[in-house]
Amino acid sequence: MYSGFIIGLILGFLLQRGQFCFVSGFRSLYQQKNLRFCTALLIAISIQSIGIFTLAEFNLIHIPTSQLPILATILGGLCFGVGMTLANCCASGAWFRSAEGAVGSYLALISFTLTMAATQSGFLKHIINHFTADPTAWDNIYLTLNLSPWSLVSLLIFITALLYYYQYKNPRYHFPKPPTPAKILPNIFAHYWSPFFTAGAIGLLGIIAWYFSSKSGRNFGFGIAVPSANVVQYIVTGQQRYLNWGMLFVLGIPIGSYLSAWLAGDFKWRMPEPKGVMQRVLGGVAMGIGAALAGGCTITNAFVSTAYFSWQGWLATLMILLGSWLASLFTKPTQCGI
Repeated sequence: MYSGFIIGLILGFLLQRGQFCFVSGFRSLYQQKNLRFCTALLIAISIQSIGIFTLAEFNLIHIPTSQLPILATILGGLCFGVGMTLANCCASGAWFRSAEGAVGSYLALISFTLTMAATQSGFLKHIINHFTADPTAWDNIYLTLNLSPWSLVSLLIFITALLYYYQYKNPRYHFPKPPTPAKILPNIFAHYWSPFFTAGAIGLLGIIAWYFSSKSGRNFGFGIAVPSANVVQYIVTGQQRYLNWGMLFVLGIPIGSYLSAWLAGDFKWRMPEPKGVMQRVLGGVAMGIGAALAGGCTITNAFVSTAYFSWQGWLATLMILLGSWLASLFTKPTQCGI
């Protein structure tokens, strides 16, 4: 079970070093027509997809199947996308940004975890259950289409390779950022890491996470939403069932992020604008409701569920993307680290 904490710590380190941010990545796709983040995301998904289906072939893990509640997934994805744009961070971003000193992310994180706890065992539970009841029979894409999962893995790798080749042949100019006062190894810590390298490392870590998580009885990989709720539930009730692999995983993320930020000289307390405080809180609430309806946050849907070709994962990811774009029409973009 304690492997969850170590893996969370490593993930937090990688997220901070690579600034792997869904909000800015989705925003750049919409506003700048920049496919860089989406290419990196597909690299992470592809690597994890190869790994988890290989593990499944050797019966080391089991690929989950879950039915698709279409309306809940659509509404939840849109709600989460709007929420993360308002909060200026997604669920994983709230955990790692807060450890960089971004006070706005603390506000989003607190409201997100409290809302998630309310949807799991509080007053919002029955409302969420009403929307998620009576799902369709669709579970994983390859099962619905009666295909080998490796045919979809091959297609995913092909699309990812094309996008990476395009990025390689058509590099876009990025304004250079001054180096940070790294405490050690300035060649490594004075600059942020390449999103493609970071994505590859996160993809490999996702495979390891799934294997060790399954050993603890939790048949899944990375997960942020429900484990975040478990933190609140454990604090309030003290029930040992909430002290699990997922809870230790999310608690490791801010520690790894803080370690990375400290080594790079990145840590700095940053306050949101006064008028943005309530926006961050409302964004966290919207993310909590959205994650409960859509079966998870960006990490769960856009990274893990897509890797095993869950209908819900791909549909939720599309809706999160559309929700973030919609909210971008009405909100003033700010730096994610604020």
